[in-house]
Amino acid sequence: MATRILRKKNNFIILNEDLPDIGETIFTDIEDNQALESGRKVAGRGTVTFFKGFGLDLVHKTYKRGGLIRKLVSSVYLWTGLKKTRAYIEFNGLKKMLDLGLPVPRPVAARIIRNGIFYRAELITQEIENATTLGNNLIENNLSTGVLKELGVAIRSLHGAGFMHPDLNIENILIGDSKKIFFLDFDQTKPLKQKETQFGRNLERLRRSIEKFCKKNERDFPEREWQIMLEAYHSNTL
Repeated sequence: MATRILRKKNNFIILNEDLPDIGETIFTDIEDNQALESGRKVAGRGTVTFFKGFGLDLVHKTYKRGGLIRKLVSSVYLWTGLKKTRAYIEFNGLKKMLDLGLPVPRPVAARIIRNGIFYRAELITQEIENATTLGNNLIENNLSTGVLKELGVAIRSLHGAGFMHPDLNIENILIGDSKKIFFLDFDQTKPLKQKETQFGRNLERLRRSIEKFCKKNERDFPEREWQIMLEAYHSNTL
């Protein structure tokens, strides 16, 4: 996947050149509500807008801080160089993962706006169509053995390529129409030479997410389903 970086003073825009119709105006189109069809917003740690533009189903994300610091500075970060910005790292990480055939969204564009020693950032990706979160499938008890095995293999493929998801939880895992697994939200993710024990932390994070869901919904942890997923994960070597 080829990319291009445009700079106008303190604004940087990264574009996916495999999508020739996408240009630098994509962000101003969002701001002006032009070239969009029925956008909708989802509240959470960040602001996410789903919209149709340029013939594609797209997702726009504004980077927001988590933790206690968000009460002081919610959407600005310290500038230490373009390649260290959150949008650049996630865009580049998604590009590398997509080039390796990993199940992640296609990066479309990113924008970084510098203001002195601070910056704010945005990212646009292509929406995974007709997909539901692992959380929704847990609510509906809609996890077949095949899906659980797919999940284990998908996580293993991510780790095998040297990527560890920064926050592997039930809302960052999507299940598509064909039961294919996709991973979302790779803020600050880049390829690393990890040890097997470090990858285990990803699995522990996912288990904690499921345990939290079960506690909230007064349900028992799905131990059988978890073991099916783990067996599929361990049956594929790194």
